[in-house]
Amino acid sequence: MVLSDQHKRHKFEQIIAYRNLIQDSVQKMLLILKDEFPDQYDIAYQHWVPQILTALDNNSQWLPRGEYSLQDTVKSILDKEFDQ
Repeated sequence: MVLSDQHKRHKFEQIIAYRNLIQDSVQKMLLILKDEFPDQYDIAYQHWVPQILTALDNNSQWLPRGEYSLQDTVKSILDKEFDQ
């Protein structure tokens, strides 16, 4: 079954939307932690938050990553499928 370019474009846009949703969700969790559970906020900000955000968008603010990130996937799809 060959997928149409329009179908692939739609699925690609879903990937981007989910990535944005994850980033937004992490930020909302951080606000809750910061306001309600400040001790846990500091721990989260030092440990799992950088892992998630770095993996999603090559955001190496905290961690230099030599691994493949979601942003690498996005770029590869754009390059191979949509000639961007």
